Amino acid sequence: MRAGLGDEVPEALLRSEPNRCVLSSTTVQDPGVNYMPVLETKLNVWTLAAVLTALYTLAGVLKGWWRASLGKRHTLVKGYRRLAPFVRHDYVKALFGEPAWAHKQNVGMHDVDEKERPVQRHVELTVRTWPLGTMGFLVTWCNEDDEVLMYGLTTCSRLLRPTLSVGPYEVRLGRTRLSALPVTQPDDEGPWPELGARRFSYAEQHFFGNPGGYRTWVVGVSDTGVPAEAPIDCSSWGPEELAAYRERAIINSVLVTGSTPIDLSTVMPYGIAPDHDRVRLLELRSPSRIRVSAQCRAVVTEVRSALSRLNRRAGAD
Repeated sequence: MRAGLGDEVPEALLRSEPNRCVLSSTTVQDPGVNYMPVLETKLNVWTLAAVLTALYTLAGVLKGWWRASLGKRHTLVKGYRRLAPFVRHDYVKALFGEPAWAHKQNVGMHDVDEKERPVQRHVELTVRTWPLGTMGFLVTWCNEDDEVLMYGLTTCSRLLRPTLSVGPYEVRLGRTRLSALPVTQPDDEGPWPELGARRFSYAEQHFFGNPGGYRTWVVGVSDTGVPAEAPIDCSSWGPEELAAYRERAIINSVLVTGSTPIDLSTVMPYGIAPDHDRVRLLELRSPSRIRVSAQCRAVVTEVRSALSRLNRRAGAD
């Protein structure tokens, strides 16, 4: 017997196999009628659970890597750009948490006596230091009312190279050379180069008046940060030697002060960054990472030495 239009197909013609999608019911429809077959599927719940677990674990790993590297850098730079002279210490703590170090230091202040003669008085400021992971350090100088009079940033890693404003100029920490900024004027204090038996530092100040908000920027090179170019033979420098050093030295530290009569010469040049003897005792890297970094530096040094020898031989030939 031949089935006509609209008649149901006999059960013998409907075959279903395990793990296959088949028509739950089949009816011969008119050619002009849109027909959407009803599919019956079997979902493997355990496979879906395994896939979701794997995706969740991968998302956690990526999130942890982001927070420990690029995301952390973004958060730190964003917090630093929210700082300004005379903000409260509690405001800074809300951005960066508790500082790792805090100590008192005497700082000179410009003042006048009863006869309007310039004198210098000393005040005690609280210096607080935050380690920014392994990427750098943040330092604040606060008065007795816990107002931030000065704050600075030092980079110790390639991951922390923010672009900062120094008046009308832009400086990328760890990349920009000192020569990108104008030479210190004769009536300004500084520059302050210093080279000791195991410590060194260099600092110079820049003031731009009202366009700079009457702030003073101190930029330079600290032995705490990287890269660090030591001011060799700085005690006998002349204008040419100073210009040559500024051409090759890269800025790794910036200190910002407000319109306060602080005598910067009483804290410079080492005051541009945290005390190296204090912060070097805090080791945030794992021993394996230190060992690998030392091996990489040794390989790079050996390669550079080999290339230098080859260049000398080529020049001799």
